[in-house]
Amino acid sequence: MKFKESMIVNKSSLFSWKSLLAFSLIVVSSAASVKAQPAAGANAYAQMPPLQGSQVNFGPPVKQVTDSKLIRDWFNRYDQIRRKAQLDPRSKEQANALLSKGLAIIVPGDDRKATQKLLADLVTRYGAAAEELKQLPLYPETEKLHRGYYQYFSDARSLFSDYMAVQNNLLVPDAQGNPIAKSLMPRKQHLEMLDQNNKNYDEFLRRQLGIEAYSYDGSSPKEKHHN
Repeated sequence: MKFKESMIVNKSSLFSWKSLLAFSLIVVSSAASVKAQPAAGANAYAQMPPLQGSQVNFGPPVKQVTDSKLIRDWFNRYDQIRRKAQLDPRSKEQANALLSKGLAIIVPGDDRKATQKLLADLVTRYGAAAEELKQLPLYPETEKLHRGYYQYFSDARSLFSDYMAVQNNLLVPDAQGNPIAKSLMPRKQHLEMLDQNNKNYDEFLRRQLGIEAYSYDGSSPKEKHHN
């Protein structure tokens, strides 16, 4: 059984950069006051409430009905997909620094160029990860985690595509005619929450099924300890 998907300013064409930056500040301010909401088209089945680390109650123990070898093979392939999509620690730090500047990244300069390159890379990474997850078999034990990460990669691809669109045109509208820029901050907050939810559940599920903890470089905790 295969997992199926249920489910980018030109100065002369708008107004001066001085006016543009003033508008940017208004958009950022209004966006920050909006409660985080799921991105348009988000998969309702994969939405989960905020989790609080080890105090979270994930419900009863997971009952394993699928062969252990198949489960381990699933986690091996899933881990490879996550690693390919994941930025290395240094790149992730640089990415966070750039994106934290909000809509100021639309101003011509080194930051804008670096951000355009970063966003294009993220869209490619997350798009590929979402497609690869669709090729994994859907098992009862891993379905919730599977759908959670599929939604994460799909929503991330959509969000960063829209960041690229706003860089080219601050007033670009969404399908309902509303400025996409106003939705970026709430969607980014929701994506971060979903990411943490997924990581928490991933840790819980691995303990339940006796699967080694996930690591960015693929090394085991013991290997990390000795290196």
